[in-house]
Amino acid sequence: RTKSENCVLRFNPIDKHILASCASDRSIILYDTRATGPIRKVVMSLRSNMVSWNPMEAFVFTAANEDFNLYSYDIRQLNSPLNVHKDMTSAVTSVDYSPTGREFVAGGYDKSLRLYLAHQGHSRDIYHTKRMQHVTHTVWSLDNKFVISASDEMNLRVWKAHASEKL
Repeated sequence: RTKSENCVLRFNPIDKHILASCASDRSIILYDTRATGPIRKVVMSLRSNMVSWNPMEAFVFTAANEDFNLYSYDIRQLNSPLNVHKDMTSAVTSVDYSPTGREFVAGGYDKSLRLYLAHQGHSRDIYHTKRMQHVTHTVWSLDNKFVISASDEMNLRVWKAHASEKL
C-alpha cells in the first residue's frame, strides 16, 4: 500500500463538514469530518495543485491540474468532470472562485492569470505583465471587484476583475 501526502486542504464554504484534499499520488480525496475516513476519491492523470469550492453550488469544486487544465466536478458524480477548462499553456498552480460563484480565476507556470466563466471551457480574460514570473496564488476579492495574484518574484498584484469597469 502506498502512502499519499496531502498537499492542499479546502473546506466547503456551504457544508462545513466536507473538505477536499489534493494528494501527491494524483488523487483528489473528499472527506466528511463526521465520517471515519475518506468518502470519495478521484485519481487524475497528473497531480492537482489546488482545489476551490464554488461558494454558491455546494457540490461543485474546481481543481487546478499539472496537465494545463482545470477540472470542475460535482461530488455526487466523480466519474467524469462537469467541465474541463482549457487555455493555460503550462501547469496550473492556483484557482479561486468569485463570491458569486459564476466565475473563477486561475494562475500558473505560464506567468498569466486567466478568468473563466464557471460553466464555460475557455477563459474570458487573460492578465499578464512582462516582469511577472510563475503565478503561485490567486484570490478573488470578496467585493467581487478585484483579483489578487502572487508570483515567484515576490510581488502581489491587484487586477480589476472586470477590466472595463471604472474604479
